[in-house]
Amino acid sequence: MATRTETIIDAGHGDQCVVMRGVGWKGYASVLRVRGERSVPRIVYLDGDLYLMSPAFRHELLRNRLGHFVVEVVVGLDINCTPAGQTTFRRRKKDGGVEGDETFYLTNEPRIRGKTELRLRDDPPPDLAIEAVNSHAADAAVEVWRRFKVPEVWVCDDEALRILTLRPDGRYEQAEASLAFPFLTTAEIFEWVTRPTNDRPETDWLKALRRWVAGPLAERARAARADTTPEEDTARPKDFPGPG
Repeated sequence: MATRTETIIDAGHGDQCVVMRGVGWKGYASVLRVRGERSVPRIVYLDGDLYLMSPAFRHELLRNRLGHFVVEVVVGLDINCTPAGQTTFRRRKKDGGVEGDETFYLTNEPRIRGKTELRLRDDPPPDLAIEAVNSHAADAAVEVWRRFKVPEVWVCDDEALRILTLRPDGRYEQAEASLAFPFLTTAEIFEWVTRPTNDRPETDWLKALRRWVAGPLAERARAARADTTPEEDTARPKDFPGPG
């Protein structure tokens, strides 16, 4: 199959995506070697096609917030976790390769603890993969995660967060609550990661999140573990109001 290249540039958001059709597994491996340890372009490979993406600042803001949100939750609630960041996960047998915006080992954390290299042939996939969407769909990445049997994927843009959980038949279905964090709803996570700063430093958002995790969320998680009904938390930090 001859290689075809398509270039998609979103002038409004600053994203650029180059799609190379018919590259094949060897071509994918060659591109990975040429890129080396650099973080860009981000690369997704699926069924012979290669997606090379250079994210804009807007994308990175959302990616960082999603990642910080998970880290604050696992640290604040004392949940074992190993962040795998944008690690390249690939398997020739699945004809796919992907680098999530953020990835985390939770249930499978003990199985990769202490390792400095991961190979899907021997090691489990991450328990949670996050895809921040600015202007280009994450369909190819989600399909690779499905083939790798990642239990949960978050796909988030400025309009909504979708939590996808793996069904027994190997397909994803949309869920209203997180599989990894059942005490968190989709709406709640989305409200936090898209909360405007109102011209305040981004670190104020992080401080507010940290206080909320240590207070209301920790109480809710303890109640859930004790199989009781937690009090509804609708309050927001007084010095960092949310939308509405």
